[in-house]
Amino acid sequence: MTGKRVLGALAAGSAIVVAFGLGGGFSAASSWARGQHKPAAAVASQAQPRPQATPAATVAPGSMGLIALTFDDGPSEITPQLLDMLKQKKVKATFFLQGDHVVAHPDLVRRIHDEGHVIGNHSWSHRPFDGLSDAEALSEITRTNEAIRKITGVTPELFRYPKGVESESGNRAIRSLGMWGGVLWHWETDAGDYTCPGADGVERYLNDNATDQALLLLHDGNEVATCSQNQPKYLPRAIDSLRARGFEFGVVASAGGPSWVNQYSWVRVIPADSTTPTRR
Repeated sequence: MTGKRVLGALAAGSAIVVAFGLGGGFSAASSWARGQHKPAAAVASQAQPRPQATPAATVAPGSMGLIALTFDDGPSEITPQLLDMLKQKKVKATFFLQGDHVVAHPDLVRRIHDEGHVIGNHSWSHRPFDGLSDAEALSEITRTNEAIRKITGVTPELFRYPKGVESESGNRAIRSLGMWGGVLWHWETDAGDYTCPGADGVERYLNDNATDQALLLLHDGNEVATCSQNQPKYLPRAIDSLRARGFEFGVVASAGGPSWVNQYSWVRVIPADSTTPTRR
């Protein structure tokens, strides 16, 4: 889970710094994420590989935009309920899976894959990467990739740091594996699902943060699994309310440049029926 993001002047300043520093494929400014780190720590980390062609994100005329539901920390005992709701509403999502949870719930990983959702890597044990050596960071990522590959037959391309906190050791590992790392999210309010605000609170949070190309941060494991059993009811209600406002749902893919909507992550939201970011 994450702390509160620094807004206002810091957000404006980060936009200027990143605009001047990104030309060679730098990572998202994840050290700014949630206001946990000094801005200087995020500059020039170069977590992204060489830009590749990305499927165009097309939005129907009159739509409010294309958004992505992203779930971290799973799978867990609440994942089946969320998958049932996504299937009922015909929505594809992006799941950043935690490696030790992958090996504990292989059937759920298989189901996520088989039902057409995108799978990303969220490390093996959710340890903060700013305290890991190069060997430890590489192990956190490669063990998770291998566990997912054994179950689904594909290796994730996308990596999201635990708590959004990047590190140079992690960035070196991402580059060596040819992955797309530092996948952050759009964030304007504090009442995320990890604060256990209940179904009404999470629905409000999603609507407050929805904007074209937004990656919306949700969770299906760790602390969220201990929230009220009624909290997951937010999902179909939020999908309905967002659709009523004109939003469409897509999945996360790599991009050839930074997304200012998602804290300068080099990613974009694409239609769910486009090429998904996984590797055989």
